Amino acid sequence: IPAIALITLFHLMVSIPFGVSYFPVRWKRKEALGIRMFLFSTIIGQLAMTFASNFNNCIALQMVENVPFTISLSYIVIEEQGYGKEALSTLFFLFGLASMIVGVVFYLLGRYEMGRILYFFPAHVLVGCIGGIGVFIAKTGLEVTANRSFSLDVSGISSFVDRFHLLLVVFGFEVGLRLLNYSTRDSSGKAKYPLLSPVYFCLITPVFYLGIWLAGKSTESALEEGYFFPPLTDEGTVWDIFHMVNLSSVSFTAVFQSIPTLLALVLFSLIHVPINIPAFAVSTDVDVDMNIELMAHGWSNSIVGVFGGLQNYMAYTQSIIYYKSGGKGKTSSLAVAIVTTILFFIGPAIASYMPRCMAGTLLLHCGVDLFLEGVRDSYGHYDYLEYIGIWTITIVMTLSGMEAALLAGVISALLTYAIQSVTYPKPIRGSMTAATLRSSAWNRCPEAFEILDSKENGRVKIFVIQLQGHLFFGNISIFSDGVKKRIQTFPRDERPIIVIIDFTLVLGIDSSAAQAIIKLRDYLS
Repeated sequence: IPAIALITLFHLMVSIPFGVSYFPVRWKRKEALGIRMFLFSTIIGQLAMTFASNFNNCIALQMVENVPFTISLSYIVIEEQGYGKEALSTLFFLFGLASMIVGVVFYLLGRYEMGRILYFFPAHVLVGCIGGIGVFIAKTGLEVTANRSFSLDVSGISSFVDRFHLLLVVFGFEVGLRLLNYSTRDSSGKAKYPLLSPVYFCLITPVFYLGIWLAGKSTESALEEGYFFPPLTDEGTVWDIFHMVNLSSVSFTAVFQSIPTLLALVLFSLIHVPINIPAFAVSTDVDVDMNIELMAHGWSNSIVGVFGGLQNYMAYTQSIIYYKSGGKGKTSSLAVAIVTTILFFIGPAIASYMPRCMAGTLLLHCGVDLFLEGVRDSYGHYDYLEYIGIWTITIVMTLSGMEAALLAGVISALLTYAIQSVTYPKPIRGSMTAATLRSSAWNRCPEAFEILDSKENGRVKIFVIQLQGHLFFGNISIFSDGVKKRIQTFPRDERPIIVIIDFTLVLGIDSSAAQAIIKLRDYLS
């Protein structure tokens, strides 16, 4: 029961900041809808993991890292249709379409045991995206706190300065948490108390109420000054989320314009699961089948997509908290889904009593953590070119959005590959006869030694060429000509009868290089 209570409280606490972030600040009265969107996706994910996963203690969550993509999709739809019901119809259609694509891809990867294909995604591109998403989430946290849209022009900055009294509270709580985390690290630099941050976030609300009481303020005056969310009511009913899409009002022009963003959303959604599943399996000492877990994610995202819902996944951090709090068993996991369903109905009403600083601090903290994970923790783990790519993607995403960041990631990956491919401009590392490079096998019969020592057919007639780096269309002619030139340096009667080409240090071969190797083999024979 304590584990169930802790996780459902965490669901409520997280649903408020992220739920109010799915729509731009200027799109008014959508906070309650956003909170229910978060909880609905989490409920479906929890049910799917309960019945389809091999884990008996995992926790599902709406994929909160995708908030920047939902904002980008919102702006595309707003530009085409404004802020009316037609825009909501198109937006929910896009949300559902993205979730269904993610679900189908997950299921197919698991069904045909191709989960490893996700590991071929360039790691530094993912890390750069994580850094950019961190900046976006931190910025969203400040916007939610100030109830203003941030921009780098004079009016945007001045509007934030006018609301600095709201931001100051968030900065205070954030600095306090950072100091606590820093002071409670163990000798290896890791967090000594994994529950410190969740407990801290839970305490923000009562501490804030205590603060306004000590300051002599009433909750009504604090509400007027912007410290609280207004009553989160929307125009419709609690069931609107299930029939928001009206195909007759969907703008397929906006859908077409959203394709790059949808592609980026799908690709980014696929990356988390192959990381979370093995990590949680190791932490809980459970042997699971990656393909079964991928299919479970396929079911959860496909089902939620039918209703225009957002993507979900098994959340590593929440699952670890649940596991360490004693949560285990399918019944307990089902109870989490049931209690979260209750929150689906009453969550928006509770949110009105939560201060903005709680939502802002949580978003700011998550954003800063993701940014540091992207640009600080990666330092020293990538070569200089990949690290430059990480910063480039982060900056491009911050300034120009998701589509530009995706393009920057593609360019960075191609450029990195091309430059790394020509790191060794000379593909031939060295060459020598077998008389110099002798075998370590000494237990041969006398007849074998006699053959190897022969000057007509022995070691001196065996020539070894060692290659290095990438063999591709740009250096294959150097390789082919170099091999031929080395063979031709021998007098005709002393030329080797056996040529051994050592590929041990070769990192990759493209199709052009493969064809050239076949031609070289024919030439040598």
